Amino acid sequence: MESRILSERERFCYCGLPSPRRTSWTRMNLGRRFYGCARYREGLKCKYFKWIDAKFSDRATKVILDLLDGWRQPPSTFVDDLDDVDSKQVEASSAKYLKNKVSKQAKVSSVNYLLKNEVSRMKIEQKCYQMFIIVLFCYIAYLMIKCKVLEDKKKFLQLP
Repeated sequence: MESRILSERERFCYCGLPSPRRTSWTRMNLGRRFYGCARYREGLKCKYFKWIDAKFSDRATKVILDLLDGWRQPPSTFVDDLDDVDSKQVEASSAKYLKNKVSKQAKVSSVNYLLKNEVSRMKIEQKCYQMFIIVLFCYIAYLMIKCKVLEDKKKFLQLP
């Protein structure tokens, strides 16, 4: 059960989009499921491809073909209908993925803005501390000079 959950986790194609699970309707791989690029209909596909099912036996393929022929509908129409369903799933999945990505980027932008404000505040605070240290140093220097002057004055006033 756990391996089934792991194997059916959402996969991503090389474009970074969720890779939809599709079913092949070619005569060679009839009914065989696979993962492919989310953009396969747009012509910008990244060539991501992974079979889910093992190749069916010739007997299973013949049964599937007979069932499809029993629909009394050209397979291409049936396949087009299935492709339309796949396309809608891809669009929904891609929209959800892009919405999540935009939401994450908005959160990152918000955090980035807060961090920039915090850095600006800390730079101003640092300048204030630097100014305080400079003023303190100047005051100490002033007191030392004043003490030296007073000491010199005392020595001058004292007669030997």
